[in-house]
Formats: sequence, C-alpha cells, structure tokens
Amino acid sequence: MKNLLTIKRSLISVSDKSNITKLSRILVGKNIEIISTGNTYKILSKKSIEAKKIEKITNFKEILNGRVKTLHPSIFGGILADFNNEKHIKEINALKIQGIQLVIVNLYPFVETIKSTKSITKCIENIDIGGPSLIRAAAKNFASTCVVVDIKDYELIIDELNKYNGISLKLRKMLALKAFKKTMNYDLEIFKWFESNIVEKNEKDFFLFGNKINNLRYGENPHQSASIYSYNLSNNKSFYKQLNGKSLSFNNLNDIKATLSLLSEFNDPAAVIVKHAIPCGVAEGKNALFVWKKSLSADKLSAFGGVVAFNRTVDKNLAKELNKIFLEVVAAISFTSEALKILKEKPNLRVIEIKRLKDFKVKKPKTVVTMPDIFLVQESDMYSIKKKDLKVVSKIKPTKKQIEDLVFANKVVKHVRSNAIVIAKNKVTLGIGSGNTSRVDSVNFALLKANRSNEKGNTISLKGAVMASDAFFPFPDSILIASKSGVKSIIQPGGSIKDKTVIKEVDEKKLSMVFTNKRSFTH
Repeated sequence: MKNLLTIKRSLISVSDKSNITKLSRILVGKNIEIISTGNTYKILSKKSIEAKKIEKITNFKEILNGRVKTLHPSIFGGILADFNNEKHIKEINALKIQGIQLVIVNLYPFVETIKSTKSITKCIENIDIGGPSLIRAAAKNFASTCVVVDIKDYELIIDELNKYNGISLKLRKMLALKAFKKTMNYDLEIFKWFESNIVEKNEKDFFLFGNKINNLRYGENPHQSASIYSYNLSNNKSFYKQLNGKSLSFNNLNDIKATLSLLSEFNDPAAVIVKHAIPCGVAEGKNALFVWKKSLSADKLSAFGGVVAFNRTVDKNLAKELNKIFLEVVAAISFTSEALKILKEKPNLRVIEIKRLKDFKVKKPKTVVTMPDIFLVQESDMYSIKKKDLKVVSKIKPTKKQIEDLVFANKVVKHVRSNAIVIAKNKVTLGIGSGNTSRVDSVNFALLKANRSNEKGNTISLKGAVMASDAFFPFPDSILIASKSGVKSIIQPGGSIKDKTVIKEVDEKKLSMVFTNKRSFTH
C-alpha cells in the first residue's frame, strides 16, 4: 500500500490504562519497541510486557514530581523528524536520535478532577503539559508519525497492523485531526476553569465548540442540511432519551426546546402543547390527565401534529387520551410501562423521556444569532415573575385567584413570539396571540382563539379572564377591546409614556391591572 508507515518504535504514556496491555502485547509481538513513562511502564512491567523507561532514551530522570519527563529533544526529535527530508534524517542520525512512529497518549483527567474537588492545587496538577505537546507534535508530523488519543481507536491500529503490517496515510490523517480536536477541547476546559477560578471572570471572548452527534434528515425545510452537536464537551449525556418513534428532526428538536423551556416554569402538574415553536395550549392543575384535557381544549385545532410535554409521569389513562389525537412528540419526565406500551401502538410517535427538565430553567444556554462575519450573543431570560413582584396600578385590586392567573399567564407570555398576548382563566390558556407586528392584532387574534365552543358546544365564557402582555401597551385600544370580551385583570411590564392613559382606561372599565417592570420579548 502506498504511503504505508512501518512502525518500529512507539511511545506510550497514558493516564487511562484501559486496554493498553492488549495493544502493547500486539506491538511487542510485531517486534515494535515500546518506550513508556512512569506509571505506564510499571503497568506494562507487571504484565511482563517488554518496554523501555523513557529515562533510558533521554538519559535524564523525571523531575519536579513528574512535571517534566517527556519534554526532551531525544523524544520530540524522534516524533517530529520528517523522514522525507534528507536534512532531518542527517541531523537526527548525527544526534543519535531514533524515530518514533507511533505515539499513544491520553491526558490527565482534568475535567474529572475539577468536578470532584475544589482544591486549586490539585486541579492545577492535573493540567497536562507533556501530553498535549506529544499529541500535537505527532499530529503535525502525520506523514512520518501516527498518533492515538482515543482508547476506542486501539482496534483500528491493531487491524491495520494485522492487515498491512503498517499504518495507512488515510488513518494517520484521521487520527491527527482527532488529536488536534482533543487538545483544542482540553485547552477550552482549562480556559473556562481558569476564567472562573484563577482570574476575575473575563467575558471579552465567547467560545462555542460542539462534538457532532449525527446528521439530521434535513433542517427546517428538506433543501436545508442540519446536524446535531453536543457543546458540553465534559458531559456527553443527553438531556433526553428516545423511547419510541422515528428519529427526531430539526423541527422536532426546536419544538421540544420551546416546549420544555416553558414547561420548566411550572412546579405544579402542567402540560404544554407547542406547534411550530409557539405555545398553543398550556394548563396547570391537579394532575397530568387534567392538565392534558385542559391544554388540549385551549386550541385543539392547533394541537394537531404538535409537541406536548408533561412535568409529571404519563400513566396508562393519559396515554389512552394522547393516542386519540395525532401528535409528533410526547415528552415527559417518565412513563409507566403500561403507558409506554399504549403509546408504542403508534410506531411513528416520538416518545421522549426528559432526564433533566430543571436544566431548561437553571442552566439555559446563551442565545446565539449568526450573521455574515459576526454573531450576537445574549443571556437567556432567566427572570420569573412572582406575586411579590407585582405592582398594582389600578384602583381595583386583583383578587387572589386573579393574581394566580396573572402569574400563570405571564409565565406563558414570556415564551410566546412577540408581540405576545395570552388570555387565561383558571390557569388554562384560552387564547394566544403570537408574532404579530401590532399588539392590537395580537389581542384580536388571542380573543379570536378564545371565543370558541367547548366539547359540549357551549361558548367558552371569558368573564373573569386575565390578559398578559410581553411588553407595555402603547395605547389604550387593546384595553378597550379586551374589556368588551370579559377580561377583568391585566398584567404587563409598564413603562410606556402612555401608561397614565392606559391606567385611566383600565379604571374606567372597572378592571384591575398590575405592572411587572420586566419586559419579556421573544423574537
């Protein structure tokens, strides 16, 4: 095979000793000399695997408690020498440096260490210096050296040695790329830790790296490509587990994000139905079955083909009700075995177990918007309105029940596309106006959705309902429209130059209104 690299000498220095004896025995069996460092050498010696201590090559003992052991010309010269360069060959021959064709290194467990201890000294001692240097040197010189940083790749080395008695250029290139990715991710974790623990936090730079998990079928539309990545480099565990159905699409995942972000606002049993990343039915109540029926009744038409999520367990009775309508995704914190069996009657229904719902509340990632040559970054909106935050600005004070509905409606409106309006009653959304360019249009649309018939054919009563707005009302027109439909209490941020005019309209219509002083745009 063209460009096949014959392996004569290898350097092994691994923190994780898994499977290293198996690989080492195969290397020795193929007459490949092994050089190894401290603890790696001890492990190989105990297993009667022939190896040379690195001091035999460098003629220099480890110093500074092992901080310096591989950083030596006899090692790096052997790794970095280009054997297609005559000058390099003459120079290392004159210095009696032998080439090292295979470098097997994994790094000190820095990420694991910072998770297990707050000791600055211990964390710093687990910042690998020699390891990344060896890896980068071998990766740079892939034409003459092969580098292995992942235990899973040991089998690839064994296979090629068995097939070709050497390592192909194709594999060396792939492993070199993987090596640079490894050191990049490793340095990023060190940077983030230093930023938080050694110096005052510095937010001048923003980094976003992701490990590709897999390709998605397509993006928002079939002509757009899309992939899914994990940017939490120190934790490859997903926040969800798929229990049934077709693979998740880009739109499914985007809808799940919108659903769970809103669902995480609630502590009591709640259900959230989302269609095209916009809430269309939300309810909070006594149990999961109850809130499902209420959230579905809020807008059954829009719920068709939507995504629903629960912050409680889905049991068999709820599963039976869910199967009565076409849904793309059902997500919940858990499912009973009976419920899962029922839901699996629909083979395409995506059933998702949410492992860490609270992360959508307390660990929301920053929002990134990309544009040519630049990108915008902002913190997620983590603020949650509580009863004590409300400022009554009307003559009439809202009742205790109205306050509960106001807080509920405000939680929902925060997750609706601006201009956003939510009409609610008894902790159930009745109508949602989303994404209109005029706030009045959003009010009219929300009321259009709210003015409907229930399952018995009776018109839904809006008397005593509340209305939430994500931003201030610039004019009193929205108040007039809402009051005519039965809305009795309003929650909004306030802050308009027309606040006094709006409050006057509220008082004239004998409504109550509270200010939050917190705008909650979602564009």
